[in-house]
Amino acid sequence: MILTRESLLEASWSCYGDQRGCYRRVCPVCRGVFYAGRPQARYCRAACRQRAYRRRRRAATAIRPGGAEDAELRNFGFVASTAEK
Repeated sequence: MILTRESLLEASWSCYGDQRGCYRRVCPVCRGVFYAGRPQARYCRAACRQRAYRRRRRAATAIRPGGAEDAELRNFGFVASTAEK
């Protein structure tokens, strides 16, 4: 049997459950089961965390009528806001 980080965390979780630094989670992006070393962990890897951030950012800009680009340019004074027109 080859000992890897994943197999050790799985064995620890099966013995102790969600305590002693081993937390079983399901990644909301890829739906994979992973074992985290800290209770706040939400994503299995950095790629899933980045994908979730991009989805949130895309959803936020789709909701706003001007989009993020217009808001950023308006903050720097490159585009006049609707009140100034």
